[in-house]
Amino acid sequence: MKREHIFLGAFALVMIGTQAAFWLLPHDTVSEKEKRVLSKPPRVSLSRIVDGRFMEQTDAYLTDHFPAREPLIGVNAALRQAEGLNAVNTIYRGKADWLIPAPLADDTEVLHRNLSALTAFLQETGKPVSALVVPTTGAIEQDFLPRLHKNYPDAVLLEEIRKVLEGTAKWCDVRTAFEADPEREKLFYRTDHHWTTQGAYRAYEQFCAVSDRTPTPKSAYKIIEVPDFYGTSYAKSGLWATKPDTLEVWDTGKSYAVTVQDENRKVQQDSLFFWEHREKADKYPIFLDGNHGRVTIETGNKGGRLLVLRDSFAHCLAPFLTEHFARIDLIDLRYFKAQTVTEYLAQNPADEILLCYGLDSLMTDRSIAQVK
Repeated sequence: MKREHIFLGAFALVMIGTQAAFWLLPHDTVSEKEKRVLSKPPRVSLSRIVDGRFMEQTDAYLTDHFPAREPLIGVNAALRQAEGLNAVNTIYRGKADWLIPAPLADDTEVLHRNLSALTAFLQETGKPVSALVVPTTGAIEQDFLPRLHKNYPDAVLLEEIRKVLEGTAKWCDVRTAFEADPEREKLFYRTDHHWTTQGAYRAYEQFCAVSDRTPTPKSAYKIIEVPDFYGTSYAKSGLWATKPDTLEVWDTGKSYAVTVQDENRKVQQDSLFFWEHREKADKYPIFLDGNHGRVTIETGNKGGRLLVLRDSFAHCLAPFLTEHFARIDLIDLRYFKAQTVTEYLAQNPADEILLCYGLDSLMTDRSIAQVK
């Protein structure tokens, strides 16, 4: 048999085997490693065929359900690393198994729009406001960045935000506090873009400093370790051999009435922590059950009401805030669609407002501009 016949036969077997695997193997609905919902089968209709949506959905479905897709992503990521292409899907592979998001883009159009909307809204409320904006991992964990990397513009951007909010909000200088921290390497996760619970506690101390409060001492918390935590940076990287993090829950042992609510879902319980997520692939929703439009915490403590406009960085910050307020409302504008925040405040007045956002959210999240 000629060599070209062998090659053609092998190629045909691969193609037939791949097609057979696609149709015979079960199709997952969620990728646990990538932390996302996979594409559904495309719906057939004349309008979808004409406007191109059918082909787009078909392409996405075939891509998401290609046989052995996750192992192949891992192989591709490893090969790119071997070729010297360090940023895999915008994630740097740093020293000591750190997976660090690459620097933010230079475009500040969304940032300016968000700041303008927030400033106008906050001034209209007339309430005391504190602003807590979280720098990115790479800007703080400089010691773990790869030798070749782009510069992180966090210092310049955070100073610009501070100046815009000056006179409207008290500034919690998280970046300076983090850079001066002797345990700086413990403030962010290696495999996730979020701060750790220790990082959230350091930010809580900054909030207390600008709002004339005394922070609850670390000794008041029992620290519960949750192993095998893989975060969003891991999910985007494809570097599946990376060692997991350990997630920490700091618990005072107190029970509070917690209500998690979206447009079509409402959950109530007497704990700040949703322990059912401890055994799941995505463990970060232990804090406040993950991303939701509104979370209300009623503590029974002395103090007023706090409204937190936030992204997911507030999830592990919220337990620290409970010591100082009778009620806390946390609103995530990405999912809060039933009414405006102005309408919500009219029905649920707040005594103070806290902005808690990662810098990347202020740079990219267009829903923040819809705050009013």
